[in-house]
Amino acid sequence: MQVFSTYRFTVDEYHRLGEAGILGEDDRVELLNGDLITMAPIGGEHRTLVDTLNLLFARYAENNRYRIGVQNPISLDPHSEPQPDIVLYDPSVLGRHPEPGEIFLVIEVADTSLNYDLGPKLEAYARAGVPEVWVIDVIRRRVLVRRQPEQGHYQREIEITPDGSVTVEAFPDITFPVASFLRR
Repeated sequence: MQVFSTYRFTVDEYHRLGEAGILGEDDRVELLNGDLITMAPIGGEHRTLVDTLNLLFARYAENNRYRIGVQNPISLDPHSEPQPDIVLYDPSVLGRHPEPGEIFLVIEVADTSLNYDLGPKLEAYARAGVPEVWVIDVIRRRVLVRRQPEQGHYQREIEITPDGSVTVEAFPDITFPVASFLRR
């Protein structure tokens, strides 16, 4: 009997695919748990949400509190380099991708990707110790907040609707009405 297995890419091999021209900078893929994941094209509402969140967070970024990554990679482990929609990370990170201990908040905007964002991607963030993740469910108009990663799972789960407000745990002075970015 023949045994089949899958190949699990490392981050270094993933980068070499780009260097060799197999993957281009316009290819919508990310590496998660050693798998190359094809991401859906970015739609208009998704883009508007990401742009709005970027502007909202930029208002609070004074005094070099954090940097804002927009659809850029983060380094979770040797087999995962996802590209969240928004990342708030330590401003001392220069010339490389931020790692979990340097990340304050990850935001995923989910219009067609809710199962992926709440499944394998959220699990990878929890395993790596990313302290806070917001998954914005565009279809059901809600923000799903996950905090306190422990043993590969988030211990706190909060659901916030457009009539509520959401606060960044690392920066309690940063609170937004959900309706300011997620309209009804």
